[in-house]
Amino acid sequence: MAPPDLTTLTLLLGRLGRLNELLVNSICAEHGTSAAELRVLLFLTQQPTGAASPRHVGRFVVQTTGGLTATLGRLEDAGLVERHPDPNDGRGKMVSITATGRDLHDRALHSIVARTREVIGDIDLCQLDDIVRSLVGSFEAQAGLPSSRTFVAIPSEPRITA
Repeated sequence: MAPPDLTTLTLLLGRLGRLNELLVNSICAEHGTSAAELRVLLFLTQQPTGAASPRHVGRFVVQTTGGLTATLGRLEDAGLVERHPDPNDGRGKMVSITATGRDLHDRALHSIVARTREVIGDIDLCQLDDIVRSLVGSFEAQAGLPSSRTFVAIPSEPRITA
């Protein structure tokens, strides 16, 4: 069989991204949140103090300043995050996740991982991990974003395997 052409792979990657977003959006809706809100909660759970500046949050979630302001406002109104002064910058703010936000994050992420496990089936996870990390790293470099190639969602727990 001849290798696929780059045009086909480009279109399939786009479709894969949209299908993944469809899955994530569906599960987020079941939990009364949005994918953008869940990405913010995910980022905050990865911070040693559970807090970060909005600028750092925005770089990770790849959201515009205006979009992030709206997302943070919804999260704050729902009691999922709190904004407070940055102790290192008198003009800056920090965003921190609340216990309620962490609970929502944990429940929604568990549902997403379970559904992803169903979708992936018996695909070799080590091979898939290598390919996805390489692709994400390349796309991040192209966009001028910091690399997340070494990102691990739950550093204190073993990686999920099939």
